[in-house]
Amino acid sequence: RSNLSYFVGKNEKAVFMITSSISGEGKTFTSINLASVLALSGKRTLIIGADMRKPKIYNDFNLGNDRGLSTYLAGMNAFDDVVQHTSFENLDMVSGGPVPPNPSELLLTARMEAFIEEAKKRYDYIIIDTPPLAIVTDAFVLSQYSDHTLFLARQNYTPKNLLKTAHEFYTSGR
Repeated sequence: RSNLSYFVGKNEKAVFMITSSISGEGKTFTSINLASVLALSGKRTLIIGADMRKPKIYNDFNLGNDRGLSTYLAGMNAFDDVVQHTSFENLDMVSGGPVPPNPSELLLTARMEAFIEEAKKRYDYIIIDTPPLAIVTDAFVLSQYSDHTLFLARQNYTPKNLLKTAHEFYTSGR
């Protein structure tokens, strides 16, 4: 949290995207811990489980997945319908929702931009837990809404060639 404060500076609000190359590198673990620490510091925090292909973050909070980001983006639910309150003060969550047939296309709709804009009005910090970059393009699509991206690598787990790919993404501005 302290290190991230350096990047946020004097801004009162920020959107963080958490991503990595492949599954199992700690995206959800890091997202939950970062969101929890921010909420404990008194900041209104929303964690978005943006992996609509394999939604799972809701399990860590003992919440449901019958509605979420996918149903909001499909026009089936309003913002307030998909936000779930966790047992932690100042920490809310939006799960991925039921698995849609077209997750990437849903992220490209105007409803995604509206969702983020509404979240920014209500929360100090937004943490977006994304699917891995090497598997689908969703994290690239979501990066346009992020102020800061945390790219995770796991020692003795992340393939070195994927780290090179991530470095190429960074140096090319992607």
